[in-house]
Amino acid sequence: MRAMSGVVVGLLMLVMTGAWGVSIEVNADRATIGMGRTVIVDAVVKDDGGRPLVDCQVLTYVNERRWGSHERTDADGHARFWLPLPNPGPAEIKVRALPETAGPKSAWIWGQEPASARQDVFLQKQFELDGFPASGTFWVAVDDSCEVFLNGEPLGKTQSLLKTTVYGGLETRLRSGVNTLSVKANNYEGPGGLLARLDWKSDKQSGACRSDETWRAWSTAPTGWPGVAEGGDAVTVVGGANEPSAWPVLLRGWPEVTDKETLLAGRLLDEGAVVSEPVRVTVTRRSIAPHAPSDTLFIMQWESWFTPRNAYWQTAQAVPVVGFYDSYNRDVMRQHVLWFADAGIDCILSDWSNHIWGKQHWSERGPATNEIIHGTTLMLETLAEMKAEGIPVPKVAIMPGLSNGPPTTMVAMNEQLDWIYQNYVNNPRFEGLMQDFDGKPLVVILDCGTIASKEPVPADDRFTVRYMGTQLQITRVEEKGYWSWMDGSLRPVVTYKDGKAEATTITPAYFAEFGWIGAKARGRMGGTTYLESFKAAYDTRPRVVFLHQWNEYAGQLEGKGYGPNHDIYVDSYSPEFSDDIEPVSPTAAAYRGNGGWGYYYHNLTRALMDVLRGASGDTLLAVSAPAPAATVKDLPLVVEWASVGPAPQGFRVLLDGRVLAEGLTGTSFSATLEGVPDGPHTLTVDAPGATSRYALSHEREDEVGAPQPVAVNVPFNLEREK
Repeated sequence: MRAMSGVVVGLLMLVMTGAWGVSIEVNADRATIGMGRTVIVDAVVKDDGGRPLVDCQVLTYVNERRWGSHERTDADGHARFWLPLPNPGPAEIKVRALPETAGPKSAWIWGQEPASARQDVFLQKQFELDGFPASGTFWVAVDDSCEVFLNGEPLGKTQSLLKTTVYGGLETRLRSGVNTLSVKANNYEGPGGLLARLDWKSDKQSGACRSDETWRAWSTAPTGWPGVAEGGDAVTVVGGANEPSAWPVLLRGWPEVTDKETLLAGRLLDEGAVVSEPVRVTVTRRSIAPHAPSDTLFIMQWESWFTPRNAYWQTAQAVPVVGFYDSYNRDVMRQHVLWFADAGIDCILSDWSNHIWGKQHWSERGPATNEIIHGTTLMLETLAEMKAEGIPVPKVAIMPGLSNGPPTTMVAMNEQLDWIYQNYVNNPRFEGLMQDFDGKPLVVILDCGTIASKEPVPADDRFTVRYMGTQLQITRVEEKGYWSWMDGSLRPVVTYKDGKAEATTITPAYFAEFGWIGAKARGRMGGTTYLESFKAAYDTRPRVVFLHQWNEYAGQLEGKGYGPNHDIYVDSYSPEFSDDIEPVSPTAAAYRGNGGWGYYYHNLTRALMDVLRGASGDTLLAVSAPAPAATVKDLPLVVEWASVGPAPQGFRVLLDGRVLAEGLTGTSFSATLEGVPDGPHTLTVDAPGATSRYALSHEREDEVGAPQPVAVNVPFNLEREK
């Protein structure tokens, strides 16, 4: 290992004695960083012949524990990690390469016409063996259930999508010559899929029968079933075993897919793992100055529900830069708090909203609710420890749920408020950590059914209670004093009290009554949605601004949304149609995405808060069209943008550094691009005369610097229709 010009490089050649040998070259862009700051780590993985290892799963470990997004190598064998390091002291970073099954991969398959309602399919494949095998093993995973037959005899039944079922010892049931694998699969709702793999080995040969496009399918049991059947239709290939758009995020124990437990932050490095030599980075303690006092309370909506019985990354649209995590991981919480402290977040709103549906009493809560509560308690412990270090930590408010789904009772709500008071407010360990509002601890009760407007409100006068609805542009419950979880409009609704603006909620993107893929939803659009929704707060200066939101990462499986057609998707959907702010990997594949927004929305949040607080003269600019890396086929080229803060001396639009227009006073421009050749180009929108102290980086958290000119560069590819 050697250090040069502030860059640390670690090299290791590993040739395994088995069938898999690789070399891993690693470098980090910084040798020393302040706690909570980000080091960028690059890795190149090659096979034992020195060739780049393509599409190899690679993970990072810090001090022997998982930390960071899970990535896959590109065509050059390269992968990049963005690692925030929250703990002062030495950080020893290793990159691990995961061996995967060579050769073709299994595919999720189903009948020729997959249905969204209950459906049975009969699937079959013949394969041939040269002699009798010495071993045979069959793996199967299914949505929702199946019955398996080998050579006409039953192997067993399974009904578990979350866990792979394995049948071993099949060497006594396999034949020399043609064998027949038959599966009757059942699906009850949403998309159906079967994943199957039968491996055999003998002295003469080894091989596998995998689910793929060569299988045949029937909608009813064919003649001869479960023995050899004639005819049949080609199956539908739903997706690959390791494709993020299918079911691998739900799988356990599939030989071609990395178990999610291996990916989770905090897991110890396995003995015998294939890793690089360590790259060492020193993390120094640093001071964080509190933000200047203001009349606006910024509250970040935050989740503690990443636990086995709650949301557990099944439908995450992106991968956090810290990696998938559970809500008990104190290092993750420490990193969140460092980001919040740097940004100047005043309060964390811990979401308990879906925790006691239909319960009559607080004591009836189940283990899933207790997991959410425990995650919040651990966050309070983390805040107490960091406060003792002198860090200006945010405070906490709790968001219980009264009605969002089957409602609970006011009795249960009052019992819950007493629990919160005794365990949090009255706990000396958490003294000074509960958010005060009008002289009492604040509790925000989600009440989408507006029950509180019809029934007696909680009688506990130890709290300041506010009720929260959603979609106020439709429900208009702000007229009853309700705050909003999220509105489905570019101009969010502001709730007034005694003639003064009290609260509004801003968001990077939003959905309306038909969810994320409905016509009224609006995606992130390069940050312009966030800037435009922020203007409601900028213009009215309410007492409370909710930031929607930090870490939701949960939605519905494809084909299992709400509504009669199962196509109404809420909470989160894709990188573009989601509202999370937490920094995520720009490249890691998740359920409906292949990379996300990086650090951009975290940095934009901090900048927006500073603009509203009046602590700066920054102008913030975002471009929604063209989208980064888009292929533009239709001309004229439409350019659209949004800005917040002091107005510039007109806007300029440039192409590859050449001015196309200047002195623009609107938010759009159409460029004919006459004479511009097809191929890659860079569009620039800038704001002459305006400045900003924020780089709005995608790759790491901004460190506020000297004012700089305001400009946004957007690479795109021009490909005219022929």
